[in-house]
Amino acid sequence: MKRLLILISMVFLLAAGSATFLFALSAYGQQKGTGEEAAGRATDIEALPDGQENADGGINAGSNAVGDAVQSGQDIDTDLKEYAYLQLSDRERRIYREILQGLRSFSEKTPVSTEEEAEFEKIFTCVMNDHPEIFYVDGYTFIRYERDGVSEGSAFSGSYLYDKQETARRTAEIKSRAENILAGAPSGDDYEKIKYVYEYLVTHTEYKLGAADNQNLCSVFLNGESVCQGYAKAAQYLLERLGIECIFVTGTVEAGEAHAWNVVRSDGAYYHVDTTWGDASYVMEGTAEEYEGRKPEINYEYLCVPDQQLFQTHTVENVVPLPVCGSMNDNYYVREGAYFVYADMEKAKELFERAYGEEHEYVTLKCAEDTVYEEMKRRLITDQEVFRYMHCDGTVAYVCNQKQRTLSFWL
Repeated sequence: MKRLLILISMVFLLAAGSATFLFALSAYGQQKGTGEEAAGRATDIEALPDGQENADGGINAGSNAVGDAVQSGQDIDTDLKEYAYLQLSDRERRIYREILQGLRSFSEKTPVSTEEEAEFEKIFTCVMNDHPEIFYVDGYTFIRYERDGVSEGSAFSGSYLYDKQETARRTAEIKSRAENILAGAPSGDDYEKIKYVYEYLVTHTEYKLGAADNQNLCSVFLNGESVCQGYAKAAQYLLERLGIECIFVTGTVEAGEAHAWNVVRSDGAYYHVDTTWGDASYVMEGTAEEYEGRKPEINYEYLCVPDQQLFQTHTVENVVPLPVCGSMNDNYYVREGAYFVYADMEKAKELFERAYGEEHEYVTLKCAEDTVYEEMKRRLITDQEVFRYMHCDGTVAYVCNQKQRTLSFWL
């Protein structure tokens, strides 16, 4: 019987991965890419009202000089554990707490302990990156107070997407949706929980450039469609509730478009996780009609990967340094027994048998080195040894990805 191996051209949704998302918050930096509109930032200079200065000549945070200002962040727990917060100096942490207090209270004018907008912007970004639950803010106005041309202090006003009532309604709905999602989470180790969230977001979220609220987690939990920032915020929100440290990361991808993803801590080591690029699209090239339109629902290439692998396609441009991601222990392929350090055909047989037993639609294996990849490709495809493991007689569809050193076969 004639056997046919059909090569499938693999096309990742680079629009999804590189999809142009915009940091509507000015604290996130300048817009890159297209398709979204920026919420502007403003810097105002106002005259300080007479009699409203403190002993040092600055703003009195406890006075009415700045409306409903809060007490310099002192009402916020100083024992915060968020990642970006912990990377800051003591002075920057104080400003962080001031910003966080102001945003949580919907303050119109919150005094802050800096007169430098660049410093404020950096710390504002840290607050937003650490707190996906603050989805109702998309910018700020930075205010400097002067008397006779001399600076007397500064404050900021958040730019709020919704009022308190609408924010409370959305928050309650998001919490309810999250509880339902996490009710199905496994009780296993960190990796199993991360994998669960990755798979859930990929299979329940549609990538859509024009999605409403696509710069925050409302787009995922309330609408089921988003872009990369929404995916990353939702992943952070869910994983933190599972007790997994999850960092929101910004940068660019191959074509230079802005992108967002996460770094997670799994069993003591850090890994990159990109749920947006977990949505894969494979385009068939061949004549076998039975394979037309078939594609895997989930691409696991970006589930718990080290720096060395991710930096082939992603460039970090984060506001604070990230931890080193150097381990492969909880990489998807390693954990699933699909990582080959040599051409182990017995292991390949076991991989196929397990896939059939679990009723998977395809098998993907990843090779540690180019030489291993070439040897596995030769034996499975050129020498057609894959037919030893397939429950079929004639036709096998497959994908080769030399850059990622992966081979995929449809069952």
